[in-house]
Amino acid sequence: MVAGAFRASEHIYGQMGTPLYAEFCRGGANDRTVLALADNGMEGAKPSHLFSAVHYLLLRDPDDPLSRHFATLTEAPLPPQGAYPELARYCREHYDELEQLLRTRTVQTTYAERCRAILPPMCLVAREAGEPLNLIEIGCSAGVLLVFDTFAYDYGNQGAVALADAPFVLRGELQGGGPELFIPRIGTRTGIDLHTIDARSEEERRWLLSLCFPELRAEQERLAQALDVIAASDITMLEGDALQHIDAALAATPDPVCVFHSACLFYWPQEAKQALQDKLLAAGKDRDIWRISIEPSDTFDDWHKGRPGGEGAQQPENRKSGEIAITRYSGGTAERRVVGLPNADYGIIEWLE
Repeated sequence: MVAGAFRASEHIYGQMGTPLYAEFCRGGANDRTVLALADNGMEGAKPSHLFSAVHYLLLRDPDDPLSRHFATLTEAPLPPQGAYPELARYCREHYDELEQLLRTRTVQTTYAERCRAILPPMCLVAREAGEPLNLIEIGCSAGVLLVFDTFAYDYGNQGAVALADAPFVLRGELQGGGPELFIPRIGTRTGIDLHTIDARSEEERRWLLSLCFPELRAEQERLAQALDVIAASDITMLEGDALQHIDAALAATPDPVCVFHSACLFYWPQEAKQALQDKLLAAGKDRDIWRISIEPSDTFDDWHKGRPGGEGAQQPENRKSGEIAITRYSGGTAERRVVGLPNADYGIIEWLE
């Protein structure tokens, strides 16, 4: 099972633009020691969980020869070819520490670039629901998307927007039009995650940074800047099962309220997804609740699991990896509409309204 995950992930990582991790998968698929170590990782993410744990230790101590293959650790990285023996050695030398990380840390990959997909639907919800908009994010990790309003955005022909003192500009593309773009006024911010990340903790920040692909140096630097913004922001963090927290979070959040999640429910079993839907329907009997979901589609799920054909043959910049949907819960009913189709890195959105 683990070897199969490595073989499937080799193709996936190649498509997603991380040849180093593809090289690790190629070698690891036949390495019993590395496979046994990776088997301690999260179901559905065992290779990436292991590689992130290695990245985490290297960020703490970048002097190991393996670091020379990581663009996030050196300005002139060595090519991925020939890197696997260094990884195998490192895993054997740090086996116990890596095993502990795999048992205690979870995969919570996030990038500031994901905010490129959250701004357009937030503009629609803010127009329809009103401002200041109060936010609840499910699967918030450190809360990067909860501070989306602090960044600057440039969508080319669709316009550029920002408040003063934005730490960086996120550039994207809206195909087929798009809503009127602006920076919504935000009220309260609440995040829910099984394991929240404290942006003020050096160790926890490093874990989140280690989840960045090793080729994405600029993205990792922007994530670090976003964590600085989060550390200075007023965010309520709730740790644990979202289904246990969502009722209380909604009760404590004033109107208008928007619940949102991004690449999170993709990992939930169907019964948990339905339980969340039931809770939002119940909570929406006496008030309006808005929901933004940015989740992988069934076709992306096929590609993600290494199934041949379909969207897996397309390049990442063209592959539509999911849906952006807006749901309004009101009077015990739900009205859902799909407003956009983002590509794999959320940089190109095909707008449908």
